[in-house]
Amino acid sequence: MKRKSIFFILLALPLLVQAIDRNSLATYASSLKGLKKEALKTAAYNVMNENLTTLGYGSGINKTWWGFYYTDRIAATNECVNRYSANKYYFGSSNTGQAIDGMNIEHSFPSSWWGGTKNNAYKDLFNLYPSDSQANSSKSNYPMGVVTTVKSEEPGYDKVGYGTIDGQSGEWCWEPGDQYKGDFSRAYMYMATTYQNLTWKGEQGLQQLEKNAWPTLKQWAYTLYMQWVRNDPVSQLEIDRNNAVYGRQKNRNLFVDYPYLAEYIWGDSVNVAFNPETSITTASDDSRFIDEIPAYAVSEPNFSPEGGTYTTAQTVSISCSTPDVTIYYTTDGSDPVAFGVEYTGAITVGESMTIKAVAIDADGQESEVATAVYVISAGGSGGNGGSEIFVETFDLCNGTGGNSGGFSGSVGNGTFTPDNEGWAAASSFGADKCARFGSGKQSGAATTPTFNIDGETTLTFRAAPFGTDGTSLKLSVSGNATLSKTEFTMVTGEFTTYTLTLSGSGPVAITFTPAKRFFLDDVSVVAPEAEILMGDINRDGEVTITDVTCLVQIIIDNLPDDYPLYEMRAADINGDGEKSVTDVIALVNLVLSK
Repeated sequence: MKRKSIFFILLALPLLVQAIDRNSLATYASSLKGLKKEALKTAAYNVMNENLTTLGYGSGINKTWWGFYYTDRIAATNECVNRYSANKYYFGSSNTGQAIDGMNIEHSFPSSWWGGTKNNAYKDLFNLYPSDSQANSSKSNYPMGVVTTVKSEEPGYDKVGYGTIDGQSGEWCWEPGDQYKGDFSRAYMYMATTYQNLTWKGEQGLQQLEKNAWPTLKQWAYTLYMQWVRNDPVSQLEIDRNNAVYGRQKNRNLFVDYPYLAEYIWGDSVNVAFNPETSITTASDDSRFIDEIPAYAVSEPNFSPEGGTYTTAQTVSISCSTPDVTIYYTTDGSDPVAFGVEYTGAITVGESMTIKAVAIDADGQESEVATAVYVISAGGSGGNGGSEIFVETFDLCNGTGGNSGGFSGSVGNGTFTPDNEGWAAASSFGADKCARFGSGKQSGAATTPTFNIDGETTLTFRAAPFGTDGTSLKLSVSGNATLSKTEFTMVTGEFTTYTLTLSGSGPVAITFTPAKRFFLDDVSVVAPEAEILMGDINRDGEVTITDVTCLVQIIIDNLPDDYPLYEMRAADINGDGEKSVTDVIALVNLVLSK
């Protein structure tokens, strides 16, 4: 999460921020003292509006991009902080207020929700963030929620798809990456408070908001955002941005200044009077708030076996080195804190899935969320009808080029997210569900993760050169193995599929060495399908009445936990491609004849 990944970078953020001490903050928020719930929210509304003076919108001096230079720039490198994708963008050497190519001004809280009027809400820097253009477009004006069916994703950052919104399943929504869930939740709380006087409009806006001063955010929304605020506390990134925005538009996000203020408005302290003089703050001299925790109090859960590509079903155990904790997990990639079920025993993974887990101790302290991706090709077949040993689709890679038709220019600069961990390359990028290896300065040589073979297998892959970098491609193999062919000629401007034989035994890895840069896709290693004994469904080497029982279980869809060990090909006794009562009769006759 962001506590460690961002903290040291922030040491280089510009010092043009308006830090505030506890006494000054208590004076700024003095009108909140003694108030609860709705009255407290309205008092915060008045405070955050009192001196609000927004910048102009767009590019130019004293406009949005000019403000982003102070609020979202890493000074040491001029990199722009991008919360929507892993793509990196940079400001110019001086602040002229110019936009960055490939980025948009993103309204995290969509302007369509109040009709698009270009008021203070439209220009408020607490609502505006620099965003990767493609991610901005995908997010659209959907409500912020938990995505359970992903349609597009910036791995590690935001994703868009279907979820349950306001009690309705199958609704479009977007979900921030775990490291920014608290940031965006506090931004939404700020907007729902600072602009609680607006009239909310549109289907998406009215899924999220009510036309009132409290709660303004619908119950499903503030309940979820309170969870995210608790799980993802205020970071130094938010503190510095809050101070920097204050220096530009003269108001503050009180939900960043007072990390527990939301609890008094929507959370577990709505019946307790708030006191800005004693409440914990993120002020510069308040030692009670410690953002950079060197380690989680509860250890991250471990998976055994670890995530990866397997040719058979796996029995996955989850453990935690911290004693006396409860582990919660999900198998659809959703947040285990909000949607997890309690772990009570090993999980049978018979198909590809993403498991997320969190450990929680008796005091409610949570571990970091652990993630394991399992790709199962049990009983699967490759192009020659064999069993898959290693498969890499690169379908999780994000970017343009390759499968989308581009092989030169500004393509293949997306996020490299392979199916399998362990790829080795000096330079790797994501294209459109494929990968690009190499850059203008670095070789495109790439090596697969290690996998095991036993005998002769078939290696297939698709490749294409980048631009005019050259069409030669050489392959080599590590370990006790040989390739039937090692030199290939790629075709400029299109993918070519190559098929060759990989023979040997034990652990091996394949290295692809192009002329310079190249695109790679659909790498697979397939072993010939083993011969089967027809009718031996349980793979015990015999055809008996037990196999008849297995076949009946298959037909009535009443499979036991160990069903992935069944040989499904042996169940189609009559060879018609189906498993039916006719096969049961044929198998009974086969058993009786023996």
